[in-house]
Amino acid sequence: MVNQKYKVDIVDADYYRKTISCQNACPVHTDARGYVNAIAEGDYRAGYIMARQPNPFASTCGRVCNAPCEAACRRGNIDAPVAIRALKRFVCERYGVESKEHPAISRTPGERLMVRAPGNFNTVESLANLLVTSERKPRDGRRARIAVIGAGPAGLTAAHDLAAMGHQVTIFEASPVAGGMLRLGIPEFRLPRKLIEQEIADILELGVQLKLNSRIGDAFKLKTLRQEGYDAFFIAVGLGRGRELNIEGVELDGVMRAIEFLLNVNMGYRLDLGQKVLVVGGGAVAMDVARTAARAGETEPVEVDGELAAALDVAREAIRAGTPEVHVLCLERREGMPVAPEEVEDALAEGVILHTALGPKRILGEKGRVTGLETLAVASVFDSQGRFNPSFTPATESVIEGDTVILAVGQRSDLSFISEEDGIKTDARGTIVVDPDTLATSAPGIFAGGDVVFGPRIIIEAVRDGHTAARHMNQYLRGKRAKVVTRGWMETVPAQKLPRHDLDAPYQRLPTLSLDRRVGMAEVELDYPGEVAEKQAWRCVRCYIQTVFNGDLCILCGGCVDVCPWSCLKMVRLDHIAGDQRVKDVIQARYGISFDELQNGSGALNVGTAMIKDETRCTRCGLCAERCPTGAITMEDFQFSEELVDEDTPEDAGVK
Repeated sequence: MVNQKYKVDIVDADYYRKTISCQNACPVHTDARGYVNAIAEGDYRAGYIMARQPNPFASTCGRVCNAPCEAACRRGNIDAPVAIRALKRFVCERYGVESKEHPAISRTPGERLMVRAPGNFNTVESLANLLVTSERKPRDGRRARIAVIGAGPAGLTAAHDLAAMGHQVTIFEASPVAGGMLRLGIPEFRLPRKLIEQEIADILELGVQLKLNSRIGDAFKLKTLRQEGYDAFFIAVGLGRGRELNIEGVELDGVMRAIEFLLNVNMGYRLDLGQKVLVVGGGAVAMDVARTAARAGETEPVEVDGELAAALDVAREAIRAGTPEVHVLCLERREGMPVAPEEVEDALAEGVILHTALGPKRILGEKGRVTGLETLAVASVFDSQGRFNPSFTPATESVIEGDTVILAVGQRSDLSFISEEDGIKTDARGTIVVDPDTLATSAPGIFAGGDVVFGPRIIIEAVRDGHTAARHMNQYLRGKRAKVVTRGWMETVPAQKLPRHDLDAPYQRLPTLSLDRRVGMAEVELDYPGEVAEKQAWRCVRCYIQTVFNGDLCILCGGCVDVCPWSCLKMVRLDHIAGDQRVKDVIQARYGISFDELQNGSGALNVGTAMIKDETRCTRCGLCAERCPTGAITMEDFQFSEELVDEDTPEDAGVK
């Protein structure tokens, strides 16, 4: 169209960093492209170190992370995303805590095998940066004492970072085991117990002290910890109570909340579920519970990643507990369920019976005991504003008989331990109020994070909260604010060294245990063989390699536009582009004419051309650079690193 406007961005270091979509989408900025490329090249050890640098739960996340990196992966624009989570598991199997080749993470200088890993571009979350920070002492020169309340992924990550930075850290955990919902919420067929214990042991080896069976409000209070000499606190107690469902019959025997069910099962208590279990909910937790209850044998934890996520894990647990018949009832239609399709497929293959677009009306019972569930057909799950607000179709009641009803409709916090004298503000949702940037509460020296602040979220976001809290607690203790300095640079990639990725290779899911062997807590997902992992890694389209244009050398021949197999490039008149103030400033600086004058044709410049590129389609093949007759196009590897610098230290950030 003649009057079509193309919205453009100015290319700079921030732009290049965002184009690495997997790393940009990860809450802790894991260098996913780094370890994927290392696998493709056969350097598995380097790949593991890149995966581990910002994440003390790399092995855990290799199995159960919700993988926002994959959702953002640009390979998904072609066919399917790169199997980033599965490839993380691959390197962890060979060099993670589960491997005999696991590298030490000790702070002893001679053993700092994690520092400056090959190919890794350090961020403020990386272990290498934490070890450097350990050389900066608190304001009075002594090692600070820090209390972490809660041994879930947020609390353990904060303890890991603070210990690596040189502080004395004690974790207080209410349960007899550490791990929070990693240990008490995710079933063992998805996340082996030994693996969790090994990752926690790695953290404790940094000098962290762990006190189990120590519930805040019972065994101790914040006030008493202050009196004992603790200098700062991080509260990460999670959401320990199930949410209520306001329908008739919830008080009957045989009605359970998902969180209570999971905690009981995963602590080893035997539960009589009867012959037929009805799980109400539509997320990953429900499927996990159903699959577990339908199997004989010991039962273990399930992941609680959100209110809707609870339902699928509950379902899996129910199957593995040996219940002959397990039903899952969810508001959504199957295509709208907030869970990975393969999770539903696995549950159905193992015998779970799924009822979609049904909502609970009331729980039925006789003599105080559950006998079934009356349901209504769902007309819609969301209202016209896109908000969760289910509506039901009148006169569509039906009854499903059952012996146990498990409600997987979310969790809530227990903040009864907070007293007025603590000075910690809470809100109407029953969560702790914090500064979103620092995670500091309204009380000096007290920080909070994880689900108790933000509600149910995914594991890697809890890890991010641990990083954020530790970083700002360290600044609080040192009495100095710090800033993140980012340095970026480019390195030309010769044509002969451009990766020839495999655009024909299909996505391949991890192999799984055969149905006849899925008994007890045997892990269902298996590992890639080496040759398969490398083939999957070569599917990466190398977002970090950038197409760099030199406008002074370009002769507008259009050869690059013609040769591009994906039609990524386009030459357009300057008056056909639109952008923010930075775009306008570049036009003004280069041509001496305002952007507005250019757009309305009132300026002296009548003709000008911009080369624009669609980053979502480019596969970094380099054909444009090969075709260019003047060398105006080069393929360059963008690299960056971050460093925490005290604000009173003059430093310049930018691209070298």
